[in-house]
Amino acid sequence: MRVERPHPAVEMVAGGRGSRWREPLAESRRRVGPGMAEKWIFTTWEAGRYCGVSPYTVRHWVRAGKLQAYVTPGGHRRIRRQDLDAFLLAHGMPLPSDFNSGGKRVLLLMSESESLIRSLEGRSGAFEFRAAPSPFDAGMLLATYDPHLFIVELDAEGWDGLALCRRIHQTPQTAHIQLAALAGEITVELLESAQAAGVLRCFTKPLDPKEVRRLLGVLFPHASWVPSP
Repeated sequence: MRVERPHPAVEMVAGGRGSRWREPLAESRRRVGPGMAEKWIFTTWEAGRYCGVSPYTVRHWVRAGKLQAYVTPGGHRRIRRQDLDAFLLAHGMPLPSDFNSGGKRVLLLMSESESLIRSLEGRSGAFEFRAAPSPFDAGMLLATYDPHLFIVELDAEGWDGLALCRRIHQTPQTAHIQLAALAGEITVELLESAQAAGVLRCFTKPLDPKEVRRLLGVLFPHASWVPSP
């Protein structure tokens, strides 16, 4: 009978009628490297590192039908990152903060976004920007585009920016999305309401691209910008 050899960093824990292999959570989190941030298809070992559990736990989730996976022609399980994220969110588990070094998606809902996006895309580096022309389109993109940061105009005609931020912040499927906002006039009352709605930063219109880059540098310190020519 073939015995599967454990990873050298995995420790053995004896108990009950046999022994099992367990990967310590702290070690699993610490070994996550920048290259993993760009992966979208994981092996069970990589999925375990992503979730902070042993690969045997991941296989148990798959066999129990709790986590979606597919099998390659060679008989190996593969798991999509979006399925892992959906699984973690559905079970109240946090998304790994160690994966902050990959490409970051930014969604904007504002009346004038094209010029801002053109300015940001010139030095986007690890960032990708997309504009939503309406709240309906923003709702669709929140599910399909899954942005890391959503910037919304609070005082635009046609939508209630604060209500939208509040809904995103309070919905488990979107609560992981970072929120920023902009308005023509920033008052103490507006700041308090925005903070209660989960907004991390309020900008004054017109929005300066340098302020956006500064915020992205704070939120995602491992992502890089392309230097100015």
